[in-house]
Amino acid sequence: MTTSTRSTMLAPEVEAWLAHGLVEAVPPFRVERITGGYSMLTSRVIDTAGRTWVLRQPPRGQAGGGAHDPARESRTMSALGETDVPVPRVRMTGTAEDPLGVPCHVTDFVDGLVVTGAAQAEQAFDAATLRTATTNLTTALAALHAVDPEAVGLGDLGPKENYNGRQIRRWRSILASIAETAGPEVTQHLASLRVLGDDLARRLPADTAGRLVHGDYRLGNTITGPDGSIRAILDWELVTRGEPLADLGSLLVFWDAPAEAMLGTPPPTTAPGSLRPDEVVDTYVAATGASVDDLPLYRSLASWRLACLCLRTAVRFRTGAMGDDTDSGTFLRTTDLWAERAAEELR
Repeated sequence: MTTSTRSTMLAPEVEAWLAHGLVEAVPPFRVERITGGYSMLTSRVIDTAGRTWVLRQPPRGQAGGGAHDPARESRTMSALGETDVPVPRVRMTGTAEDPLGVPCHVTDFVDGLVVTGAAQAEQAFDAATLRTATTNLTTALAALHAVDPEAVGLGDLGPKENYNGRQIRRWRSILASIAETAGPEVTQHLASLRVLGDDLARRLPADTAGRLVHGDYRLGNTITGPDGSIRAILDWELVTRGEPLADLGSLLVFWDAPAEAMLGTPPPTTAPGSLRPDEVVDTYVAATGASVDDLPLYRSLASWRLACLCLRTAVRFRTGAMGDDTDSGTFLRTTDLWAERAAEELR
């Protein structure tokens, strides 16, 4: 992530609302947008004494629910604050009725690095430190999966059973919506993804674990210390109850993904010193004692979901929903790359 150089001053009623919740703050505040994500907007909030907090909110017009639900994020991080899972401390949670006018939350600022690419990882860490960071990333995931949702007040975060069925149903619905608006250029892509979805539906087990699943767990969604510690796990938009191997499978498909599948940016876990994927699995098993016999199915599920996501993005470009069709071909290629990976895991 990078911080915009443009500062925004706040309306007096928003200033007063923040000052009431952040009792140690010295208003007025300025706000600097942190770039790097669009489903949720993230900004630094800085007071005149230089103290910093982080504000998260959905884009205007997308005021909550689905992947734009800061209240869900806030609730989850607050519940995990007393566990071994590293999360930012939640200071405030706002609703659309509060002065900002949208659901939001404010957390303490956690100093550290958000490492999203291999070149950045090589610049930030030597090989030994990156090995430490990727080991800690894996054990932090194990710590999350060890949390009993009922014990921390998150028992109603989602159904305890049938995470796999819910995922298949959701992405099949997305493919169906694509078919309603897409042209003939995506017909073959749709057909192959439907076949993969049918195969996964037949082969994925009936899951009943009901643990906490982050939904988008990777190094780029954490704040890492220069010593390789994981200081905070970020981006809890997709958190629910489900099957822990789904998180592990998703982590692994990002781990060594080809640069083209990542829109030209090799993931940070391909840099020298990082654990290998098999070492990630060994580290996770040592921490949890989990059986990973079905892990290839969950790697396939993660790859299939990414293929579906890329196809939806390609169609949005083709139809002008993204402003132009410049990148539609890129996303069609990444659709094929992720679909091939999904198929390979099922062989």
